[in-house]
Amino acid sequence: MKTESLDPARLLYLFGMRIYRPKTWHMPIKQTINFPDNKIGWIPFAYAAGIRIECDSIFVTAPPFSSFISAYSIAKRIGKPLILDFRDAWLEYPFIPYKGKRKKQFVSYWEKKITTFSSAIIVVNENIRESLIKKYPHIAEKIAVIPNGYDPDDFVAVQKPSTFTIAYLGTIREERNPQSFLKAVHELIHKREIGMTDLKIKFIGHIEDHYIRTIKNYEFVEIKGHLPYHEAIREFSSSHLAIMITTGSKYFFPSRQNEYLATGLPIIVCGKSEGIRLLEQAFHKGYPGWVYDYHDIHSIENKIFTLYQQFKRGKSIIGKTPYKEFTRENLTKKLAKIIKKQTRRKE
Repeated sequence: MKTESLDPARLLYLFGMRIYRPKTWHMPIKQTINFPDNKIGWIPFAYAAGIRIECDSIFVTAPPFSSFISAYSIAKRIGKPLILDFRDAWLEYPFIPYKGKRKKQFVSYWEKKITTFSSAIIVVNENIRESLIKKYPHIAEKIAVIPNGYDPDDFVAVQKPSTFTIAYLGTIREERNPQSFLKAVHELIHKREIGMTDLKIKFIGHIEDHYIRTIKNYEFVEIKGHLPYHEAIREFSSSHLAIMITTGSKYFFPSRQNEYLATGLPIIVCGKSEGIRLLEQAFHKGYPGWVYDYHDIHSIENKIFTLYQQFKRGKSIIGKTPYKEFTRENLTKKLAKIIKKQTRRKE
């Protein structure tokens, strides 16, 4: 459904401001206007359009969480089942935390109201499910966990480079600060006297400006940037070691965990977090992977050196994902079953 919107960014664009770079003092103002998020201005337009559409059920995914409010209003008006899809936690949203008692009370009010009203709830991981049940025990039976999946056909054998290559796939931002990892590799190269042409790190995906400047300080780094999906997967797979970075919150859930495992690459996680539960369970089942404290530069350095030595001896480590059931085909079937069940209940 596409409509007009009072999105502040869209309004600035219409007034001729094509690029907006907020200053530090702008942030409190932005957070006040854009509450609960910057799509709040879409609600009246979405409602007006939504109530005119004939449908059997309403499926809504968030963030942005203002979409939940729009979908709730439409579902209540037309009397159709509402299915919620949490891609992140709402009240505990890790990327732009809600600050202040009143904001948290507002979000908590709507979260309880909408989840109680809904016919079914889908969450991307166990942490979100557990959080919702702890707050609202009465909704437990209508919550299903459907993680981000992978397509096995995307992960075909690719030729590996002659240089030992470490790859990162995803966005680099505050919650995925690569500084500790880069320091570990820098120390490894200089302590062990590894040639600059013998080791390379590839960053595949969007990188925020501040971190581009940091990353470019290291000669052994190659920035691939944002690539089309299949090209990004091929680039990522043509490496010898995968790195994942997290700096903490249990509600910060790296969305590509199944794709990392589908490559078969050994994985080093820089940073401990309950949000990487999927990876940790795979490691316990035998997949080659290691998790280190974010600041444990020494251990990260040693593990990379061990894997580098094995590579130089011609030995390769290949894992096999233990999550065959998490293909996109299987997860889509699970979702379709939930939607059909709710639709039949209203017939």
